[in-house]
Amino acid sequence: MDTLGPSPFLWLEFDKDGAIDPALTEKLAAVLNQPGMTDLVVMSHGWKNTKDNARTLYGTLWANACKKLAPDKGRRTVVAGIVWPAKAYRTDFDTETLVASGGGAQAADGAPAPVEDLDDAAFKEVLADFEGLFGPDGAGTAEKARAAAETLDETRSLFLVRQGKAAIGSPQSDTELKADAEPIALATEDANSAKVLMEGLVSPPTFSLESSVGKAQGLGDVVSGLISGPRAAVARFLNQLTYYEMKKRAGVVGEALTKNVLSKLVLQQPIRLHLVGHSFGARLVSAAANKLAPVPKLEFFSLTLLQGAFSHNGFAKEIKPGLAGAFPDVVGKPTGPICVTHTHNDLACTLAYALASRLSRDIAKSIGDANDEFGAMGANGPQHLQAGQAVEDDADAVFAPKAGKVNTFLADKYIIKTAASDAHNNVANEEVGRLLAKIVG
Repeated sequence: MDTLGPSPFLWLEFDKDGAIDPALTEKLAAVLNQPGMTDLVVMSHGWKNTKDNARTLYGTLWANACKKLAPDKGRRTVVAGIVWPAKAYRTDFDTETLVASGGGAQAADGAPAPVEDLDDAAFKEVLADFEGLFGPDGAGTAEKARAAAETLDETRSLFLVRQGKAAIGSPQSDTELKADAEPIALATEDANSAKVLMEGLVSPPTFSLESSVGKAQGLGDVVSGLISGPRAAVARFLNQLTYYEMKKRAGVVGEALTKNVLSKLVLQQPIRLHLVGHSFGARLVSAAANKLAPVPKLEFFSLTLLQGAFSHNGFAKEIKPGLAGAFPDVVGKPTGPICVTHTHNDLACTLAYALASRLSRDIAKSIGDANDEFGAMGANGPQHLQAGQAVEDDADAVFAPKAGKVNTFLADKYIIKTAASDAHNNVANEEVGRLLAKIVG
């Protein structure tokens, strides 16, 4: 049996469709049924993670948690690490440009730098990342993308948009995915609509200094990227499809975690379940929690979302009349706390997610903020919850999560950019480990 610090550890490896070896569920149950076991912690990584990356994330986070746990607690807790196919890819080249330029690069004479299209090498990298994620299912889209990047006329735009729609498929009950897919579906109706959509992606995004995100990042009066042209438009479209696929895949695997693993555990003693997810992995464990029904002797105790890369409206029973979030049945399920970290230090959630989730390029002053329709959980925490459901942690990180509540933790002071990591991935540090220990302990 493998271990993670003092705890028994095993992998739960899923494919993109949520399939898992049934023997792993039996193996997990056998470990949980060993004398004295009391808790199961299931952790999920986000994007850009290999199995080795995931092992480092889980190992570091759990080691930091165990520093604050009683030694016997670690030995009585089983840790299961999820592995799912979340390919490495660039989060968003517009965000990279904005941050690198400090909100608008200048030429040597102080004038604004000239706007240019993606060069061939960068465009090929985008295509390679896309094909690496989608595999054979993305070959047709990549072919149409190459053609559209040469001439963004009506015919090639329509071919690309229709191929993109085919690549991502049709959402079922997931309201977040429906909102993402709708502009693509509408643009497939005729060639002019497709061209209008693609032309809207040619120019770089802009937003004003009135945005609190712009102020926090020091991005200037009017922020604009330096990339504009047909290759940039095609790359932005492919990036949105990539985000869509990652969100969809996280939901599929999360539901499979519940259906194929958690609901099939045959336990001989009471076990408390803790779900922990980072980035798109937070969406994965939220999908699992949303579908989880009572399992004999398994107490769903806590849900922890570390810089979640999914809609901040995800837990809402009602965002507006007739529209609920993607996971409206999560709040109230755990007997213990739901805990959510969020900070605008996290550019992946605050800017990249907000940019990649909008094809209309309707960049308003609220981009990335709590009232941005496309804002992320890891940027703003949960929105549109019912009165009394959420509790805010104080700024001093006391970490006193309350059972039965959605506990939101503004992480400006401890989820930060370091020499070794950007803020989005800095979620295994000692402060976050201390938070996890308070939740599990």
